Amino acid sequence: MTGTELGALHALEVPTTAGSLLVPSACIAEVVPICPLVAQPLSPPWVLGIMAWRSRAVPVVSLEVMMGRAPTTDASLTDMKGGRRQRRGGKITVFYPLPARSPWEFFGVLASAEPQTRIVDGTVLTGAEASAGNALVAMTVRIDDSVFLIPDLGALSAMLYP
Repeated sequence: MTGTELGALHALEVPTTAGSLLVPSACIAEVVPICPLVAQPLSPPWVLGIMAWRSRAVPVVSLEVMMGRAPTTDASLTDMKGGRRQRRGGKITVFYPLPARSPWEFFGVLASAEPQTRIVDGTVLTGAEASAGNALVAMTVRIDDSVFLIPDLGALSAMLYP
């Protein structure tokens, strides 16, 4: 299939401090305000905590830390209050379970700002470049004056569910 056959793709731009992700809207269950997170002892440093979402316990991760960057120094994120962490500003983007995962395995990604919907012309995806910089990024694509990261869902799944 060529880019001209793709037509319009409904996507969500998820801003993070590591860069803006571009993901199909069909991967996103909901975007919610930052909420209290329950810390998980012995979890990897990229697991920020667990949030209560629609009667489910959903892990929230930092994509930046997953990509090997230093954790945020935002004190409101690291302050522990009764076993809970909270951060002001930003949003949590709740993803549907990844392929081959159980239907209840939602996860959240901390976004640095409000995610934005985009309708992407499929032809721009033909100009996407493979990313050699990080295993979690399958490719990068330039749209107008912005560069977007397209995540490698297989690599993400391998990190989330070893």
